[in-house]
Amino acid sequence: MWDRGLHSYAMVQATVSKGCDYLGRIPANVKFLSEKTLDDGSYLSWIYPSGTLRKKGQQPILVRVIEYTIENLDNSEEQIRYRLITSLLDIEKFPAQLLAYEYHQRWEVENTIDELKVHLLGRKTHIRSQKPREVVQEVYGLLLGPNRCTVINFPSRN
Repeated sequence: MWDRGLHSYAMVQATVSKGCDYLGRIPANVKFLSEKTLDDGSYLSWIYPSGTLRKKGQQPILVRVIEYTIENLDNSEEQIRYRLITSLLDIEKFPAQLLAYEYHQRWEVENTIDELKVHLLGRKTHIRSQKPREVVQEVYGLLLGPNRCTVINFPSRN
């Protein structure tokens, strides 16, 4: 998994050439043309090295694009739009909703751990507990605190 803006044709090509799969967020300004809409609402498209090489017939790479929105928990009127690309093309094994959920969960975990590090570094006493079992219990408590319910919305299928 990689974050928004870290994708590129070279990165996709290197990942696929090593026999690995990927799932990454795409910035809003990057456009993908829908070649084929799949039953789960995602669609197949192509990624090219650049616009000029696209016109010269450079070999593109097939990608699956997943689009969805997440309700902003701070402002229920606002929805944040996400677009992911992946090499996981099998919608039976990897439905769009599962990939969107897992991608979002990965960043929830990272944000929680980041928040935990920030608050622990600012405290004079990092962990109050003195025994290993109690340290684990305190860390679990700190990790559970920021978890919130997330609503993921997919565009309606026409």
